[in-house]
This record gives sequence, structure tokens and C-alpha cells, in this order.
Amino acid sequence: MQSFTTERLLIRPLAESDKAFYISLYSDPRIMRHIGTPLTSIEAEKNFERTIEETKKNKPKVMTWTIVCLKKNEPLGIQGLTRITSQVNPLNNADIGIILALKAHGKCFPEEAMGALIEYAFQYISIKTIRAFYATKNLATKRFIKKLGFNYDITLQPENGHNAYQCLNKNQWEESFIKKIL
Repeated sequence: MQSFTTERLLIRPLAESDKAFYISLYSDPRIMRHIGTPLTSIEAEKNFERTIEETKKNKPKVMTWTIVCLKKNEPLGIQGLTRITSQVNPLNNADIGIILALKAHGKCFPEEAMGALIEYAFQYISIKTIRAFYATKNLATKRFIKKLGFNYDITLQPENGHNAYQCLNKNQWEESFIKKIL
């Protein structure tokens, strides 16, 4: 895992110094309203510890980055890739996700941060297809995923109708968000 920058963001691997920020995101009911049940501080701390340990591995299955505003040098969110493994799929597909602090909402940070992560996944870690999973009532996520070029695939949709998957493959990707690999 490497750090990289965009025009406005530093995207770096999750670090021990991100613990309080991580816990605040995952335990905030307003932030978690379209993601899942907010975690207690204790649950969020345990998740953080597991995530940090995974991030330290040579070839982690779950890769997590902190999104930092370059101008203010403050964390804005966390995003990650989870490699999808099966006998048929040898780690070249992944699920992508993002969680942003309320102060980062409405400023096009998800498009920029996830766009850079998509580019990084396709160019530097040989991912071929990326899936985005989201709550169908989360219209902001649905909009920015569409902007990034994800496509709706009827065969991937859960039966409950409350959530949706969209996919993007390397051949469809033409954007360039990364300014510098650090």
C-alpha cells in the first residue's frame, strides 16, 4: 500500500494516529445512517485494531486509507478496498467503500478520493473489476458512483431491494485523478 495525492487530497494508509477519527466516524449515527448501525466506541476501537493489523500485512486482503485535506492537513474520511477471493477469482476483483466526516459532505470529495483509489487499484495492484455496494436510499452515493462510471448489473443485486451493487472494470476506466505516488 502506498500514499498518493490528488489535486486537493492526500490518501495515505490508515495509521495509529487515526484511531480517534476512525472511532468518531463509525460511532456517529448521522454518518452511519446509510451504512449500517453505528458502532459503540468499544466496537469501533476493536474494528480499528483489526483494520490496522490487516493494513500492516505484506499483501492485505482489506486495504484502508485515510483521506486528508492537503490544504488544512486534517482527515476528511476513510476509504478502502476489499479483495474478493474465491477459487475462480484469484484476488483481482475488489469491493470499494468510503466514509466521510460531515464537514466533507457536499464538496465532491468522494468523486476525487474514490476516483484516485480506483485508478490506484487498476494501475498499481492489478485489480480488474471493482464493485460498489450501497444503500439504495443513499442518493448521494448513487450519484457519485454513476459519475465515476460504475454500471448497474442486475445479476449482482440483492433480493431485499434495500441495497445495490454497481461495477466498474479496468477497460471502462479512463480517468486520471492521481497527481503523485508517494
